[in-house]
Amino acid sequence: MNREILDFIKQQRVGVLAVEMMDGSPHAATVHIANSETPLMFFFETNRDYRKCEPLFGRQLTRASLVIGFDESSARTLQLDGQVRLLKGEEEQKSFREIYLEKYPNKKAKFADPKFVPFVFVPAWWRWTDWTKPAGKIILTSVDAN
Repeated sequence: MNREILDFIKQQRVGVLAVEMMDGSPHAATVHIANSETPLMFFFETNRDYRKCEPLFGRQLTRASLVIGFDESSARTLQLDGQVRLLKGEEEQKSFREIYLEKYPNKKAKFADPKFVPFVFVPAWWRWTDWTKPAGKIILTSVDAN
């Protein structure tokens, strides 16, 4: 993923995450986003009582899609498909604290709540659309980048 797209992601605070529920139906919600670049991973938190927790605790990996940049005034958007899962091991817990909680320090108090659930989205495919270029609409995908 090129630097322009990574910089765009860093500027964003909110995305829409859709997860596949246990019955195969989709569930979408707005979420605060924070990410690592290498490897590209997106960190989130939720409450154990919220619907998106059902597949997180119901299976090891859950198919998901994430959309970042849905404000038409910016004229840029990033769509990603991949999988969500609970964090694995101390290294991912540390990354979550360093990346997500640093971006959203007001959420640090929630970390001690037993219903607090940190999780990660690992993209397998992405598409970047940018209408701001003088040449017109630009579309890049993860396939183009490889």
